[in-house]
Amino acid sequence: MKKTLNLILILFMIFVLAGCSGNSPGAEPLGQAAEPPAENMAFIYYIKSSFLVPVSYNIDVNSDNYIEKVSTTINLLFSGDVPEGFESGVSGVKINSLNINQDIVSVDVSRELTELAVKQIVYTLTECDNILHINISVNGKPFASMLERPKFINPVNPEQYAQDKDNPAELSKYITVYYTDSNKKYLIPLTIKTDKTSAEDRAKEALRYLSEGIEGIEGISVFPNKMKIREFQIKDGTAEIDLDLDALFAFNDEVQYAEIAIDSVVRTLTSIDGIDQVQLLVNGKKLDYVTSNMSIKDPIKPEKWYNKVK
Repeated sequence: MKKTLNLILILFMIFVLAGCSGNSPGAEPLGQAAEPPAENMAFIYYIKSSFLVPVSYNIDVNSDNYIEKVSTTINLLFSGDVPEGFESGVSGVKINSLNINQDIVSVDVSRELTELAVKQIVYTLTECDNILHINISVNGKPFASMLERPKFINPVNPEQYAQDKDNPAELSKYITVYYTDSNKKYLIPLTIKTDKTSAEDRAKEALRYLSEGIEGIEGISVFPNKMKIREFQIKDGTAEIDLDLDALFAFNDEVQYAEIAIDSVVRTLTSIDGIDQVQLLVNGKKLDYVTSNMSIKDPIKPEKWYNKVK
């Protein structure tokens, strides 16, 4: 089993030589930093490597009025302002009208949309509080009605997922793995079906995919996999990973990717039911700060807002 768990976690330890014994007063552990008020943040979904990817924006809505937030969010998606390195299926499309009625958003647009563009709208709007259903029309003619957010994003095998989406037993076998893009700057969530059902087995399978990648999938990055996991267990909602430090010196050129590597693993594992946080050990011991603003001394929970636009 240890062989199958060779994975990208070497990046976690790259800063150990410089920082594991030092103090960083005032620094915030990963996942523990104060986040902006929720009413000021929004996820906008764009396209990267043909996959949907959420990007966090501070939308400066100084109100807890959900209608204002929904309106601001959808207008930002259709604004044509696409982050560098991303694409948008709604570029050049205009909103003719927008109606928000309880949990339903009805939007009329200026031309027909691709399937991926429709998903951009659905995922973006259903990130907003209270929104569950989306109606889309084109120049007044119905296009898609009462769309709901799928349980999983970016299934690698969409045909299989279409067969399983209404079967809870089959859905329990799916895992979401958070890869980085080719520049190791943004996280791309991909959903994979396994034959595993227990939380621990699914977690180990997720780590294996994170290390090895997915055959035939381009545009995602797999970190070096020479660092081995000594032990892995789940206890009271905490996934505990004990890393082997032997290969540390071989990866000093990957220093800049340490933080997103940790975020990748934490999000992947905590997306599995039964895991709420991740505790990292090195040769059986807890370490403190491994960068100036990242601590792995305590269990790490994922921040809600990721892939932030600076």
